[in-house]
Formats: sequence, structure tokens, C-alpha cells
Amino acid sequence: MKYNLKPDERATLELRGLYEKYGYKKYKIGKFEEYSLYAANRDFLPGDKVLSFTDLDGRLLAMKPDVTLSVINNTRATKDKSEKIYYIETVYRENRENHSFKEISQMGLEYLGKTDQHSVLEVMILAAKSLKTIDSDYLLEISQMQYTVHLLEALELQETVRMELLESIRTKNITGIAETARKAAFSETVTDILNQIPFLYGEMNQTIKKAKKMALNDQMRQDVEELQEYCSTLKSLGYAKNIQLDLSMVNDLDYYNGIVFRGYIRSLPGCVLAGGQYDNTMQQLGKTGGAVGFAIYLDELNKGKQSTAQYDVDAVLIYKKEDRMLDVAKAIQSLQKQGMTVRGETAIPEGLRYKERYRLQDGQPVKEDE
Repeated sequence: MKYNLKPDERATLELRGLYEKYGYKKYKIGKFEEYSLYAANRDFLPGDKVLSFTDLDGRLLAMKPDVTLSVINNTRATKDKSEKIYYIETVYRENRENHSFKEISQMGLEYLGKTDQHSVLEVMILAAKSLKTIDSDYLLEISQMQYTVHLLEALELQETVRMELLESIRTKNITGIAETARKAAFSETVTDILNQIPFLYGEMNQTIKKAKKMALNDQMRQDVEELQEYCSTLKSLGYAKNIQLDLSMVNDLDYYNGIVFRGYIRSLPGCVLAGGQYDNTMQQLGKTGGAVGFAIYLDELNKGKQSTAQYDVDAVLIYKKEDRMLDVAKAIQSLQKQGMTVRGETAIPEGLRYKERYRLQDGQPVKEDE
């Protein structure tokens, strides 16, 4: 039986089954959250605008601009107890094109509390499986943030210089890196390494090989070795051709750490999946333990070219007003058991597209030639 589902509807149905196979439980979050949660963590949010209102009891509430913060704020996970959840939610964010708020549908997965390398690997595997469920022609980009972080820490930079470099690295702004390096009077060796960071992307083995050569200290080498271990495992599991590395991917350091990743579908214009480790966010909200997860932007899935269904329904059953309700219901059920979608009508509605036509005769559906 085929249903006329939009890409986001089909993905939602299929991904729920995938996540539950791995022991994740559906988590329902309320539409509203204390405004103070988002006001105190604005850097974590993709925008600085939050839709808020005063509740009848005088509390200042917000329409969720983000799900992860709400999940962490309400989780009972600790460093000794893990919680594995997935969600299907709507968030409310600023539409910068017309300066209004818009609803964004998200589906996400979170592994919180007692986490380790296996937890991170599992979430990366589920990110890859999620993308493959949406479309087999996908790409998952992975980064180990700490590699760049440990490089900048080794340079003992002033905070303003560090922030300038991070922004230039994130945006692959070579001119910005060169200008900051010039003002900070970096050595030629350091400047050369910084200029190469934005280009540390591509096939796993080649990128890891380059990163090892560029490592300035043991911490950076350990970061590369950890990343290599993840990549080796993912390669052994058959994901190599759909994964590449991008070590210029560095999220906000106050909230994220370690492995981060983004997912793309070739036929769609933008990023459809984003996630990684956010142990720091757990700590920011007074929680113990780690956290790793991702969000899928369901609205993005409908931006590609969609096939139009040839038929509205597989079959239409024509009956008379005087026919018994029981006979009509049984006839419809008998056709549905054959895997068809069915409509029962006394006359065929104008414009209805159907594949087969049946008429109720002596309590049975009889196929008619067109």
C-alpha cells in the first residue's frame, strides 16, 4: 500500500522505528518554557530573538526557539545514569527575510548523562542512517573541534584574537586569518598552519594524514587519533563513501566540545541535519554527565523536487443509497486487504483520480472496465 506522504512525513514515520530499535524513547516537550532559560543561553541559539509572553500567573514564558535546551533543562540523566530520547517538535525562530517569527519542524535525538565513545559513535551511526533513510545520496561531514581548540590554546592568544581566528576559520576566511596573524605577529610556521585549517576537509584517510602532519602538540595528535578511531569504525561499518571530514567546523566553545557533524542531501539546497557533543551545555545548565545528539530540519526535506502522485486513491467503490451499511463497509475492507487505498461513493466526485473502479453488487465489490 502506498500513501501520498510528503518527504518530511515519510521520514518521520521511518525514523521513529529506527530510533526505537536502538532503545530511544519518544519525548514530548511542552510548547512553553521559562524565558530566563533562553535569555541566559542566547549564544546557544541560532538567533537572538525569542518569542515571549506573560502568562496569567505573571511568569514570563517563551515559545521554544530550541529543543535541546529544554531537554537538558528537564532531563533526569546524570553522569551515572543515561537517558536516550527522540522528539518531533516545532520551534519558533526569527525569519530574517521578513522580520517575523516562523514555525520550524524538527526531529531530533539525544543521548544524555552517562556517555562514552560508544555513545558518540552510536549517535554518528544514527545520523548516517537517518540521512540514508531520507535519501541514499547523502553526505555526513564530521569534525573534531578540540583539534583547532588545542591549536589556539597552544598559541596563548588574547581572547579577542582567539575569537577573530575562530570566526575566520569557521567561515573559511583566509584573508581574515592572514590579517589577524599579521597583527598578532605570528611566526611563518604558525601562520601557515592556521591558513591550512580551513582546507582540512575531504576524504577521511587523506584529511587525517594532513592533520597529523600539522599537529603542533600531543593534545592535537590525540585529537586526530580519536577521530581516526571513529573513522576507522565507520569505514568498517560501510559508511566511508558518504562521510568526509571538515576540521574547520568549530561550534560555540561555551556549549559544544569534541565531535560535531552536519548532514546534507545532494538534491536539497541546505544542511538538513546538525549535531555533536555538547557536554559543556550540560554543565552550563547545572547538569552532570555528557550529551550528544542531532536535529533534523524537517522543513528542509520538502524543498526538493517532489513527485506528484498519479492517483488520489487506488480504487473507488460505487454503491447505492439503499445498500446496507454493513455490505458497503465489508466491501471496502475486502479491497483494503488487497493493499489498496479505497473511497466509497454513491457517485464519483469530479476531478477524483483513481486507478480502478468497483461497484457494489449483491454485497460484493465487482470491478468495472473503464
